[in-house]
Amino acid sequence: MKKGLVLLLLCALCLGALTGCGDIAIGPAPAAPSAESGSASAPAASASGGIEPAGVSVITLSGSGAKASGGGVSVSGSVVTIASPGEYSVSGTLDDGCIVVNTGEVKGDVRLTLNGASVTCLSGAAIRVEQAKNFDLVLADGTQNRLVSGTQSDTVEEKLEGAALFSEDDVDILGSGSLEICGYLNNGITCKDDLDILSGTLTVTAVNNGIKGSESVEISGGSLAVTAGNDGIKSSSAKKEGKGFVTISGGSITVSAGGDGIAAETDLTVTGGEVQVTTHGERELVSCKALKAKGTLTVSGGTLDIDSADHAIHSAADIRIDGGTLTIVSRAGKGLSAHGSLEIADGFVDVISADDGVEAHDTLTISGGGLRLLAGADGLKAGSKNAPGAGTLLIAGGSVTLSAHADPIDAKGGAVITSGSFSGVGTPKTPKGFSSDSSQRSLLFAFNGAGDTAAEVRTADGTVVGAIEARCGYTCAIFSHPELESGTYSLNCRTLTAYADAS
Repeated sequence: MKKGLVLLLLCALCLGALTGCGDIAIGPAPAAPSAESGSASAPAASASGGIEPAGVSVITLSGSGAKASGGGVSVSGSVVTIASPGEYSVSGTLDDGCIVVNTGEVKGDVRLTLNGASVTCLSGAAIRVEQAKNFDLVLADGTQNRLVSGTQSDTVEEKLEGAALFSEDDVDILGSGSLEICGYLNNGITCKDDLDILSGTLTVTAVNNGIKGSESVEISGGSLAVTAGNDGIKSSSAKKEGKGFVTISGGSITVSAGGDGIAAETDLTVTGGEVQVTTHGERELVSCKALKAKGTLTVSGGTLDIDSADHAIHSAADIRIDGGTLTIVSRAGKGLSAHGSLEIADGFVDVISADDGVEAHDTLTISGGGLRLLAGADGLKAGSKNAPGAGTLLIAGGSVTLSAHADPIDAKGGAVITSGSFSGVGTPKTPKGFSSDSSQRSLLFAFNGAGDTAAEVRTADGTVVGAIEARCGYTCAIFSHPELESGTYSLNCRTLTAYADAS
C-alpha cells in the first residue's frame, strides 16, 4: 500500500521535457541526485564564482545543451524543464533552446535567478512558464543576461506566442542585474496574468508589443527601455473585476513605440518615476497615443516627457492630474483628451499640440497647479456633439497661460472662473470670455497682437497688474486674477493699446 502511494506521488510530479523550444511533451521528473553526484541541498559554485545558497538547483547552459545539479530539473536536448516549485539558478549560453516551467498539479512558487545567462529560441519563447503559482525572475547582482525569440530578420505574425519571456501565470521581475529581451517573433514579454517589475535594468526590443501583462502591469522600480513596433507597455484583459490596469509608481521608463506608448484596458495610474514616451506611428492607420486608458487616467506624481504622433494623453473615460511635472508634445493630435471629465488639480503641465490643447467631452476643471499651453486649434475645449448639454469649463484655482490658433476658450456649456489666474490669447471667429456667472472678474480684449510677445495689463492710472504671454498671433486676449478690481484696464503692447472693463 505504501509503495502504491509513493508511485502515485511520483506520477503527480511527472512533467517533462523535450525535443525543441516550441512544443513541449510530458516526461518523467528527474530523480534526486545520488550520493556520488552530490546532495541537492549542498552549496554549488555560481557562474560569477560565488556560492549558491543551499537548496538552489543549478542549471548550466552550454551551447546546444545543459546540465543540472539539484532536484526539480530535467534536461532533454536543448530543453530545460523545471517541474517543481523551488529556487533555481541558471548561467551559460543556450544557442537554440528554451527553459520551460511547469509544476503541474503541485501549486507553488518558482524563483529563477539569471546569473549570467543567455537563452535563444528560434521558434518560440526563450523562457516559457506554463504552470506555476507565481514566477519570480531574479537578475543577479552585476550580471548581464539575454532572452531572444526568433531572429532579427523574422516578420511578426500576430498569432505566434513568440514572446521571449512568456508566462501563463503571475510574473515578478526583480534584482539588480541587467536583462536584454529581444522579441523578434512577436512580443518581448507576454504575461497572461499580473506582471510586476520591481527592479533591475531591462532593455526590451520587440517587433510587436514590448511588454504585455494581460490582467495588469505594475512598475515600481528599476530602469526600463522599450522599443516596440506596436504598443510599448500594455494591459489587455478586463474579464476579471479590478483587472486590466497599468500602474507606474517608480523607476526610469523610456518607451519608443509605433503604436500606443503605454495603454491600459481599464485604469492607467502614474504616481512616481521618470517616464519618457515617444510614439511615431501613422495615426490614420493605427492608434499611436502616448498614454491611453479605457478607464480613468490619473497622474499624481513623477516626471513625464511625452512626444506623440497622436493624442498625447487620452482616456475613453476621465483624466485627473493631481501632481507631477508633464511636458507634452502632440505632433498631430490633442494634448490631453478625455471622453468624460478632465481635472487639473495640482502639478505642472506644459503642452504643445497640433490640435486642441486640453479637451473634455463633459466637464473641464482646473482647480490647482499650473498649465502652459500652445494649441494648433482651440486652447481649452469642453463639450462634444455626443454629449449634449455637457461641456462646462470651470477655473477654480491654479495658473493658466495659453496661446491658441483658434478659440482660447470653447465651452459649449459656458465658462466660469471663481479663483486662480488666467491669461490667454487666440483667433476666434467670435471672441468669448468667462460668463457672468463667474465670481471672479475677468477682462476680454479685442486686440491684434503678434506672436512671441508679452502685453501688459494696466489700470487707468498706468499701474501694471499683469501680463499676457502670446506664443502665436492673436485677435483677442482674456485676463483674470483674484486681485482684479472693477474698473477700466488697458492692454499695452509696443505702441498699440486696447481697452476693456473688468466684469
